[in-house]
Amino acid sequence: MNAIEFSGKLDHGMIRLPKQYEAYDNAFVRVIVLVQNPDSVDEKKERLRLALQKLGNANAFAGIEDPLSWQKNLRDEWK
Repeated sequence: MNAIEFSGKLDHGMIRLPKQYEAYDNAFVRVIVLVQNPDSVDEKKERLRLALQKLGNANAFAGIEDPLSWQKNLRDEWK
């Protein structure tokens, strides 16, 4: 048994086999469909966008007068 993997979109219950796999046309296959939920990806992106926006609005680093020396001091703590 050979295994191949590709992504595609179901179109009225049909999946088109990519051209590079045309040698498998009319072959008997075992199919496992893994549905990717695009909504969950979009929700994650939106939550990340809102978190970054909230962080930006918090001005967490506004009090740092010299960012380079602040960063150097942080790195020196690691030694």
